[in-house]
Amino acid sequence: MKRNNYIRVPYGMSVHGEEEIEAVVKVLCGNTALGERTREFEVKIARLFGKKHGVMVNSGSSANLLAFELLDLPKGAEVITPILTFATTVSPIVVKGLMPVFVDVEEGTFIVNTEQVRRAITKRTRALMIPSLIGNVPNLKELAAIAKKHKLFLIEDSCDTLGASFAERPTGTYSHISTTSFYGSHIINGAGGGGMIAVNNPEWARRLVILRGWGRTSSLFGETKESEDIKKRFNIKLAGIPYDAKFIFSEMGYNFLPLEISSAFALAQLKKFPAFARKRDANFARLFAFFQKYEKFFILPKTTPGAKTNWLAFALTIREGALFSRMEICKFLEERNIQTRPVFTGNILRQPAFRDIPAKTPFKNYPVTDHVMSHAFLIGCHQGLEDKHLEHIENSFDEFLSKMEEEK
Repeated sequence: MKRNNYIRVPYGMSVHGEEEIEAVVKVLCGNTALGERTREFEVKIARLFGKKHGVMVNSGSSANLLAFELLDLPKGAEVITPILTFATTVSPIVVKGLMPVFVDVEEGTFIVNTEQVRRAITKRTRALMIPSLIGNVPNLKELAAIAKKHKLFLIEDSCDTLGASFAERPTGTYSHISTTSFYGSHIINGAGGGGMIAVNNPEWARRLVILRGWGRTSSLFGETKESEDIKKRFNIKLAGIPYDAKFIFSEMGYNFLPLEISSAFALAQLKKFPAFARKRDANFARLFAFFQKYEKFFILPKTTPGAKTNWLAFALTIREGALFSRMEICKFLEERNIQTRPVFTGNILRQPAFRDIPAKTPFKNYPVTDHVMSHAFLIGCHQGLEDKHLEHIENSFDEFLSKMEEEK
């Protein structure tokens, strides 16, 4: 049977309706410049993280880069991070001339091995860059204690989740910096894009607003009437030359500005967030219950004890000695219109762009990550999946695995 004859089960998708469309149209019918919707969204997302300040940007990847711009660590300083990751969790470390120090993850959780974090710390260590990979949350209480003991910065890359907690506290209450993403496949999205960086330090928040807006000090005033005040604009000199205050560059910044339509869309999504979270939880629970009968073939995903989160996707890791390869089952599923994905980079040092980067690998082997890279894959569990989609997943796995057992 051809792929198009099967119901499509996407790995991720945006679930939106008239509310989001109306919100965007309102922006398009007025001033599209960054404004009140973005500011409202920043406040609400910061609150979800337990942080005082949120600064919206155009992506989670941009938020990660700005995190390291803020810290301004000395060249060659070491940053501990897991080797199973996403590319733009690591690339800011490299771009800023820092030294990534790689540790392994724990089986089934896809989350950093905290014992290896302890062992990897040296006199040159300055920060921990810890992703909540696939939406699972690490033991942030333990990581925060490690960071405090060794006077390290803790950056929480929560691009894969939102509104998560550990030990009944928002994840951002443990970290110095929190980042997240509103990409189209995430639990809420900003019309396909957007990101946020959240901090407590007001001076950091001020710098972030400047850094995302080309490095211009006038970014602090946005597109308000205050920014056009003639007395303020033309009451300044630059190198002794009378100048326009709107074009004073106090930082070497970027154009990481978000769109007001993204904020409007995302605000409408945020109202649906509790319902989206319940649906994701229910879909994850149903798939977990289904796959328990196949635990001889798969290592099932494990939520970190003490964590409350919404997984981005459902992760399956094929056990050694199984009757089939990852390619065999993924091709079978894709032929039945069920989308699959690998666990992002796998071992990032095997990726072409990262193969020759300056890096430290203090451990001889990274067995969990290497097994994930060759044996694990993701399927959807998002709020867009209905009973008919989950039934198709279940029936397809039943068909494939029963066939494998018959051939054995």
